[in-house]
Amino acid sequence: MIKKALFSLVVVLVLVVGIGFFYIDSIVKSGIEIVGSEVLGTNVTVASVSISPLSGNGTIRGLTIANPEGFTSENIMQLGEVTVALNVGSLTGDVIEIEEITVIEPLITYETKITTDNMRALLANLPSTPGGAEAPIDPENAAGKGIIIKEFNLNGAQVNLVASIIEQSFTLTDINLTNIGTENKAATVSQALEIVLKAVSRGLLNADKPGLSELRESVEGRVQESVEKAEEAVGQGIQDATSRLKNLLN
Repeated sequence: MIKKALFSLVVVLVLVVGIGFFYIDSIVKSGIEIVGSEVLGTNVTVASVSISPLSGNGTIRGLTIANPEGFTSENIMQLGEVTVALNVGSLTGDVIEIEEITVIEPLITYETKITTDNMRALLANLPSTPGGAEAPIDPENAAGKGIIIKEFNLNGAQVNLVASIIEQSFTLTDINLTNIGTENKAATVSQALEIVLKAVSRGLLNADKPGLSELRESVEGRVQESVEKAEEAVGQGIQDATSRLKNLLN
């Protein structure tokens, strides 16, 4: 009898933990996609989320942020793997408490134009907070939920610089931010994203970008590639015309 009771208890615990995993993963995935897309004004998708309902530690994979309108590349950010440590109980409250977020080797496409770039365009999409930074959190609005991030790390970011016909790659210096929002004054999701994106934007502007000689080689390579393709097309056209002429004469 006791063995049966213990077995039943184990089954119940397994079911509770399993449901907890699904419940938390679903909340986090939907929250990132819905709120992220709303606040950033562009499509945000997540491939998968796996967070322990007991410890709050987990991994977010395949988080992708589409490029703002007006830019040619498909995405501005592809965050392959993000590790998180959060207070699970805070997910259903007014303020979400996150101990740490670490983004591992993301791919950033930094697309520049004469007067702007896609990072600044993404920042411009962020909604202004009515009443400024002192405005109260609106718990009825998912995008207005309070958020506290004690530590944020962006490590080993690979950047593709796209400007006109120039395309080069470089590595961004690691970014570390602390205390985005506090217990006495939580940040909104929009405010937290603004802090992170401004730090990334500063990193991009101050990064050791490819030198003039590298850029010149890139341009010359692309021009040469275009010339070769044009010559190939012309040569093929001449061959086709010659073949058609022979067929007519025969």
